[in-house]
Amino acid sequence: MGGKLRRFVQASCLVLFCLLLGTAETGSVFGLPSDLFLRLDPLVGTAIPLVTRTLIPALFPAVFTILLAVLAGRIFCGWLCPMGATLDIFGGAVRRLLGRGKSGKRHVSAPVPRSLKYLMLAVILTAALCGVNLAFWANPIPLTTRLYALVLHPLGLEGIGQGLEAVSPLLERAGAIDWLYWHPDTRYFYTSWFVGAFWFALIGLESARPRFWCRCLCPAGALLGLFSRFAFWKRHVSTNCTSCGRCSAQCPAGILKENPALSQPSECLTCQACVSACSHKAVSFGFGNSPSAFSPPHRPILPSRRAFCASLAAGAALAGLSHADTLCPSTASGGGLVRPPGSRPETDFLNRCLRCGECMKACPTGGLQPIWFQAGFSGMFTPFLDPRSGACRPDCAACGAVCPTQAIHALPLEEKKWAKTGTAVIDRKTCLAWAEDRRCMVCKENCPYGAVDVVVQKGHRAPVPIVHEKRCYGCGFCEKHCPKSPPAIVVEPVGALRLNEASFEKTAKAAGLELEPGQHQGRTVESNEGKLGIPPGFLE
Repeated sequence: MGGKLRRFVQASCLVLFCLLLGTAETGSVFGLPSDLFLRLDPLVGTAIPLVTRTLIPALFPAVFTILLAVLAGRIFCGWLCPMGATLDIFGGAVRRLLGRGKSGKRHVSAPVPRSLKYLMLAVILTAALCGVNLAFWANPIPLTTRLYALVLHPLGLEGIGQGLEAVSPLLERAGAIDWLYWHPDTRYFYTSWFVGAFWFALIGLESARPRFWCRCLCPAGALLGLFSRFAFWKRHVSTNCTSCGRCSAQCPAGILKENPALSQPSECLTCQACVSACSHKAVSFGFGNSPSAFSPPHRPILPSRRAFCASLAAGAALAGLSHADTLCPSTASGGGLVRPPGSRPETDFLNRCLRCGECMKACPTGGLQPIWFQAGFSGMFTPFLDPRSGACRPDCAACGAVCPTQAIHALPLEEKKWAKTGTAVIDRKTCLAWAEDRRCMVCKENCPYGAVDVVVQKGHRAPVPIVHEKRCYGCGFCEKHCPKSPPAIVVEPVGALRLNEASFEKTAKAAGLELEPGQHQGRTVESNEGKLGIPPGFLE
């Protein structure tokens, strides 16, 4: 019964996780925030406040996860974590394909370095104390969000599109004409192949050793394991135990091989597989101490003192490298990248960003993309606006609404429209109008802020575009639709507003910006000699 209940809870949590992520750009499900599971991640709730030296109210639900570990051990890992459910599903499928589904073939006999996850935890927390965010490398919920947002969701959309195309003759015969003209908004993310390869390797390890990630690598599991040592609700073994080994063969955490009677709350996932496997009813879960002296005291598997000191030194060294990286002129301002609207100053942005992909999934145009090394080592996987993939719509503020750490401010639309991301710059050497004297007004026609005008210049037969920096938001519609490849007009982070606390609207108005979508549309075109008095679109 316990196993069936656990699988039901696991499946329900995974479905809820997917629903929340799938509706990130449109709203919440059942009134729950789309980043709920990110807020529940105990390592996110611990490391990010240490890095920023501030309390982040959105991360307070992580306290619930830690208290749950004190009450019932690592029940979050075994029952609620979407990464654990994902590994169980894919790893189990691979094991069945390889013929390893029987209990006798499930585990590899090689020793498991369980203390490695505690070393990873020490590295991350040491770096956090030094003011550097390294949690994104190994946090389970951000890693899982990245998989579903950047890999599985695009693959699913592509599969739907291909499926509809394949059955289009049947749809046409059935009279389902609407389906013939519906095409899913397929998109591609730059680092998706790396994310897919990482998970491919992880699932390969999972197929050989169930819950390899949870046993050996997960720093969040290590953090919960430290608190689970004091768990009130835990595994008990009675004197009915015959050491038959059935529970050991079924334990996904692999902690019962040496002594099936030994309860290890810091390693136990409370999955209760041992309860279902025991034919003597000797295993149970409950409150209080073990009812039998047959179960020896638990001693957690912690790293040696030398390894622990080495991990502290590694965390400090990595923090030093990250600090040096952010001091380089080429990366201090984001490496020349256009960040999402409402982003904090670069250092604070990097310290808070989880690289989870939630904002990229929420972006309705697919314009937010992850980066590699353009902003240095410390900026890997952070989002930037790539107008060629999709421009920033004036009527959307989804990226800030789904950011759990507020690396991107959650701004209302009235405030977001003043969060200037950059300025469009025209390359006159490649622009059709400037370089080839060809009539082209694409950038002007697509600018929602009216920041682009076309003017008559001496020496040019065709009118040429110019950008009014005070009116340019940096949305990228001009770059998105530019007919040249590479585009002759690009958005650069010049004049971008990156604030921590102040009002974007007040700051923008104080700087003389005129960021009102549609306000400047339909302006007459000016030349160097004055107004031509001709509406846009009628220039010859």
